[in-house]
Amino acid sequence: MQTPYEIAAKSVIPAIRGMISRSLIQKNLTQAEIADSLGITQPAVSKYFSEKRGRAIDFDSKEDVKQMAEVIADGIANRRLNRVQVANMIKEICDHVMRSGYMCELHYEIDPQSKVMNCKMCMEPHAIVQ
Repeated sequence: MQTPYEIAAKSVIPAIRGMISRSLIQKNLTQAEIADSLGITQPAVSKYFSEKRGRAIDFDSKEDVKQMAEVIADGIANRRLNRVQVANMIKEICDHVMRSGYMCELHYEIDPQSKVMNCKMCMEPHAIVQ
């Protein structure tokens, strides 16, 4: 069984970066500027823009996620956020996506056993391992 963090790293974070990249291109930032602000490569930005990357999970109908991504894009465009702040905000969106259950269908598709087990791991309070 893949952990939610493995799925988030492969699917959710790229989708969020794609949303931010596309917004920043509309704000007239260059692909190189976007890459630098997100800590990724310019070819990755190009793939996000052309939607060849970051489409495993679709947040187009999730207004809350779109709004959070737009806050990051605005902060980058207005030079108010540094890379560490951007990375932390992307992490916060990722955590929100997991807690909201937005990732469940993808998790079930990737790992059908998780659906059989009625997995709600991301939405339950976390137990501390002792």
